[in-house]
Amino acid sequence: GSCSRAAANRFRAYWRKLMGKRGFLFTFSCFLLALPACLFAARLSPIWSLEFSPDGRTLAVGKYQWVERWELATERIVATYEPQAGEVRSLAFSADGETLYAGSGIPSDSGEITVWDVAAESMIGAFQIHGDTVESISLNPSNTALITASMDAYSAVVDLTQRTDTDAPVSKWLTQHVGRVLSTAYHPDGTYFLTGSEDKTIKVWDPDTYAVLVNFDANDGAVYSLAYSTEADVIVSGSADRGVRSWRVTPADAGEGNMTGALVREYNGHEGAVYSVDAGRVRLRSSANPVAMIASGSADTSVIIWRVRAGNRYATFDEPTDAVYAVRFSPDGELVAAGGRDGKVRVWHLQRRTLIHEF
Repeated sequence: GSCSRAAANRFRAYWRKLMGKRGFLFTFSCFLLALPACLFAARLSPIWSLEFSPDGRTLAVGKYQWVERWELATERIVATYEPQAGEVRSLAFSADGETLYAGSGIPSDSGEITVWDVAAESMIGAFQIHGDTVESISLNPSNTALITASMDAYSAVVDLTQRTDTDAPVSKWLTQHVGRVLSTAYHPDGTYFLTGSEDKTIKVWDPDTYAVLVNFDANDGAVYSLAYSTEADVIVSGSADRGVRSWRVTPADAGEGNMTGALVREYNGHEGAVYSVDAGRVRLRSSANPVAMIASGSADTSVIIWRVRAGNRYATFDEPTDAVYAVRFSPDGELVAAGGRDGKVRVWHLQRRTLIHEF
């Protein structure tokens, strides 16, 4: 009756008081236990660079002081390449997929290129040739030379045929930029190579004489990334002014020099700096032939896929939660991968326009 109800009420009051104290202690203990995990999560490395292997089965991921190679089908790491010097800003596979080049460095101290045997996970070369971080590297079609871009405001043409494990001859230092050099790219058949700089220019270089053939200066910000669209026969750039642009280089008329260049199109839609661009060909259900596309990743956390010739968007992917530093098409044009400040790699299927991998 009433006695038992009073006893029950006293018991409930006592229990609430006890659990109030213990609940605080329990909650505080859980916080302390979770703190290391939170701190660890906060230290997850941003993803600075990506590169598909030539067969498209694996994806190299550049992080802080190491590179991971992921197998897409299983979403597992199949190899790790470390140590690297600082942030791995650029990656390049040899044409046969057996060698991986990584560009990194320590700010205001050194710029390094490491060379790795992909299967053995062993370093087969390390060259410190710059006085600041290496921001971009690009191999020529024959894999005999490598172009660098560095925060020390220089580019170097490295002769890979004469290298040793600890040295690589620099065939030429390129000093025509007046700002930090941030991006490089080779024409697919080696006709010329490109450099983009903090000085807002894109320079087109003769690979034999190292003369500047064309100078593009229509950007309003630093040129962070360069690519070449074989299908559309245009250079693609991404810059700090939020712009994605395409450019065309053509032989000049007789008596007017070797080449001329012109801005072809601007692709407007990003709300932040464009840190990375790539060009590829995508086979769509509605088209019998592959369509030339551009992928761009931005500080606004989005990845946009553009039709090169039409200039309109094909798709916008907004799953990233922070700035996107790297985008890459797969060799077969079916996938696009992106990574950035949030430390996650995301891969989308382009025909279905859906996210299929996240790791």
